[in-house]
Amino acid sequence: MSRIIRIDENHVAGNLHEGGVKKMVAATRRPVLGELGNKVLRNTSQDLVGKGAEKGAVLKNANPTLKNIKPRVDTRWRKADGSAAVAVPKKPVTRSESIKSTTDPKAGGNAEAVKVHVQLNKGNEVKHVTLKREDSQLSLRTLAKQNRKVQPKSAPSSSSASSSDEGETISTTTKKPERLDTHSQKLLESIENIDVNDGWNPMLVSEYVNDIYNYLNQLESRPGYALRENFLEGHKEISHKMRTILIDWINEVHHQFKLDIDTYHMTVSLIDRYLQKVKTVPKKKLQLVGVTAMFIASKYEELFPPEIHDFVFITDDTYQKHQILEMEKEMVRALDFNLGKPLPTHFLRRFSKAAKASDVNHVLAKYLIELASVDYSTAHYKPSEIAAAALYISLYLFPLSGEDGNSSSGLIWTKTLEHYTHYSVRGLSPIVQRLANVIKSVPKMMEKKLKSPWLKYSSSKFQ
Repeated sequence: MSRIIRIDENHVAGNLHEGGVKKMVAATRRPVLGELGNKVLRNTSQDLVGKGAEKGAVLKNANPTLKNIKPRVDTRWRKADGSAAVAVPKKPVTRSESIKSTTDPKAGGNAEAVKVHVQLNKGNEVKHVTLKREDSQLSLRTLAKQNRKVQPKSAPSSSSASSSDEGETISTTTKKPERLDTHSQKLLESIENIDVNDGWNPMLVSEYVNDIYNYLNQLESRPGYALRENFLEGHKEISHKMRTILIDWINEVHHQFKLDIDTYHMTVSLIDRYLQKVKTVPKKKLQLVGVTAMFIASKYEELFPPEIHDFVFITDDTYQKHQILEMEKEMVRALDFNLGKPLPTHFLRRFSKAAKASDVNHVLAKYLIELASVDYSTAHYKPSEIAAAALYISLYLFPLSGEDGNSSSGLIWTKTLEHYTHYSVRGLSPIVQRLANVIKSVPKMMEKKLKSPWLKYSSSKFQ
């Protein structure tokens, strides 16, 4: 050791000459180090100088009574066989040296060997790497890489039992990551990403559109929004025929006011939910319920909703302004202000985009949805079910043409449509059959003067 002892320069300052002459310079003590520790330093340094120690001599404890007293300053002394030695820190092992020592079997020296067991993701084989003790601090990922480079593909399974006698053993088991439901995996199943070109338009919110429609699917099934089958049971004065006449009249008024299609479907939704909730609606107030529902839906959906005087006018002054306002308060209280029920047109726009439907397919599906809204037998279906069934019939009546100009290969409901609509052909079959019966009954509806949707879609505007 080049330097055996460190002496505080505030206590002793001296030079060792070749002839053994010592020169001591007294200095003041530093109160921070402590008196006892400085006393040990002074005694041992005087013994060393008094014996004429040369460079590299071994320092001995001069005062045996103080051998168990530890100084306040860490002098890095360690007693071994009656002699004090200074611990020299080892040179830290770098990453490159550790990798070199792993790959080079000759560079191991006399270091103790450690067996490290790493189990890879692909397969149940256990592979072994023989490393030096200081190399065992490598990360598991590095060990796995070295394992693939050095060791063969097979290793005996009994080596794990004998590894405890040879040295430290590190055993790790890496779990196979779970398969994430990403869209890239869906592409392998012939499912197209219909939002891939919508990133430039912030109005289409392509990042959140799938989450939004998943939320709408959950919302339409909640008890406050869902309709029961035969929900008019329990009414003493209201029948399903009266409800059909009211909805047909609402469709006509909506078309005269040139309101949005969402306003009409929201009006129908508010009427049905209110009639399901309140069983004491008299016959003379049924039209008031319809007018008030359209008044609420217009304020909810329209940019410029009609004034309340317009709704008084269309009832031929049957109801006054204050009656509509009172019914509005009663209706929103009965519905607990839950007005945001998903509509069939919300889902139809998404489904038509997934099907790459033409204008004829989309308009025909809208016509079928309005026919279903008038008919009482389809009122209890979910909006997404009505939209999917209407689109299925539309695609069946007007098949889409392929890229070569010919009709498609007979597959109406593709994997992409099944993915985005959450409905299979088997699940839609009962709803499609019910909606097909509604279409067949249109001539009978016209005989009963229920022809508002038919007259509306007979114009060239709706093809």
